[in-house]
Amino acid sequence: MSVALLRIALTAATEILFLSVAMVCVHRAQKNKIYPAFWQLLTFLVVSDSIMLLDMIGDGFHVITGFHAYSIYFYVYWVSFGVNGILMLRVLHEMFRHAVRSIPGVQKLGQPIFFWAITVSVILAFASGLTPHSSGMSLLLAAAQVLARSQSVLALCMVTFLAFASQTLGVPFRSRIFGVTFGFGVIATSNLVASALAARFTSLGGTLNILQEIVYLSAIALWAGYFLQPEPARRLVTMPVTSPLMRWNDIAQTLGNPAGQIAVSYPPTFMTDVFDLVENVMGPAGQPQRVANPSSPIAS
Repeated sequence: MSVALLRIALTAATEILFLSVAMVCVHRAQKNKIYPAFWQLLTFLVVSDSIMLLDMIGDGFHVITGFHAYSIYFYVYWVSFGVNGILMLRVLHEMFRHAVRSIPGVQKLGQPIFFWAITVSVILAFASGLTPHSSGMSLLLAAAQVLARSQSVLALCMVTFLAFASQTLGVPFRSRIFGVTFGFGVIATSNLVASALAARFTSLGGTLNILQEIVYLSAIALWAGYFLQPEPARRLVTMPVTSPLMRWNDIAQTLGNPAGQIAVSYPPTFMTDVFDLVENVMGPAGQPQRVANPSSPIAS
């Protein structure tokens, strides 16, 4: 087995190890059914990396020819690349739904936004790959690359949204929703930087690819850490009555969707007035009494 092939095989084995640890942490936290899209993504990554690792081992020990090994690796890599992008979009949508579940109006409005964002990304991906001399394979490769960049931008937008709206949504930074999204944001940043510098660094074992792999493994370790530690209780959503989110919830309720819950605080004297009124009406023995001039302001 050559040095380059051995390096790639060790990289794939390391990714499988990190992903497996993350899956164990998610399963121990009993969140694999709460976040099914995220669980499916981790499972798919383990399976695809395992297939490519077996392919490289077979090539290194001459079980299969180099031509067949390269063909298998090429198709498995690009097919998994496209499926991975689709699954990541599903995970981002899943995290968005969980983040705004206390505000069903925002959740309802966010679904078509995600749908159209994905649709526009796919259209732009295929349109960017259309050239006068593009073949079917080159079109698919160009579309997959642009789709990955669109997904990276969407991940960064999701991280920014949670960072600024975490207090309003009741999602703390230690929440697993934020941890999973932040991990995707780290990977997205790495992919965008690598895509911009790919023309200058073409070697698979170059510094850029090594740094990108370190960032990818760090994001997986971040996921494992978030699911390994206890998650803080989610805070109750509090917002002013004049908030635009409240108006969106009113619109959603008008359209037949249940309204969200908000925390409403009363002045300290309000409950005292209510208590005094009940005491005056019912009396100390619990018998109704006539009140000529109730002293409570609430009765006036």
